[in-house]
Amino acid sequence: MPTKNTMTAVAFTVFTAATTLAWTSAARAQTAPAVDPEGVVKAAPATPAAGATSADPNIDRGFVLPTAMTQPAGSVTYNNYELLLHGVSIGVTDRVQVSVTALSPIVKDMPLVGFAAVKGRIISTDRFHLALQGSLGWGRLDTQDAAADVYNVSAGAFASYCLREDCSSLASASATYSLAIADDADRPGHFVIYGGSIVHRVGRHVKLLGEVASAVGGEGVADSNENVDGVLVGYGVRFHTDDIAADVGFLKPVIASDNDDLLIGLPFVNVSYRWQ
Repeated sequence: MPTKNTMTAVAFTVFTAATTLAWTSAARAQTAPAVDPEGVVKAAPATPAAGATSADPNIDRGFVLPTAMTQPAGSVTYNNYELLLHGVSIGVTDRVQVSVTALSPIVKDMPLVGFAAVKGRIISTDRFHLALQGSLGWGRLDTQDAAADVYNVSAGAFASYCLREDCSSLASASATYSLAIADDADRPGHFVIYGGSIVHRVGRHVKLLGEVASAVGGEGVADSNENVDGVLVGYGVRFHTDDIAADVGFLKPVIASDNDDLLIGLPFVNVSYRWQ
């Protein structure tokens, strides 16, 4: 009997406590919004751009050319191009990112090259985005005679338009002015790289990539500019999750005055991994 009485008391206590908690919760629900104590349900991104950037680590570029999108705030993304170029991008805010890129010294005579850039979105609507970027670069080319240092200053403007409401597909245009100063050159060189790209989502984790780029420039800022005789065409496929992305495709120079033996272009691969 004592055991039976004890079990009855425990059951009565649990029932009373549960009833009291249920009544208190119902009363609070009338005056306070519901919360998710387990954190299972995540809040939806505030804007379509935020959703697009969080779902694709390569959203800040097309195949090679940049887009107006930036990495999410607090994220760190490692980028690798053809096992030669290594870069790290940090999302300072949802609209500002900083990047550092360097060329791997695989062989003894390979030049040392490094760049640092800051990109910020100055216009960001549901569909249209405009970003500005400034960068500094340095390179050293060692030859048998001497070593030459080259310094580079660049400024670019990138515009992107969301082809879908969630901004998973983009059409972008970019133009970047670059000034190069070499120790062994009498006059600086300057050029403008311009072009456009399309990133089109065809599956939850698959996108098609296509872009065309060209350049104009010359020696001496005051001299007449000459356009490059041709364009660089890039195309491929992007496979991605929220944390990792890989672009696989080809880069093909298209020059009217040259008999190009490359039918589909040079293979090009880049891989990114993002911590957020």
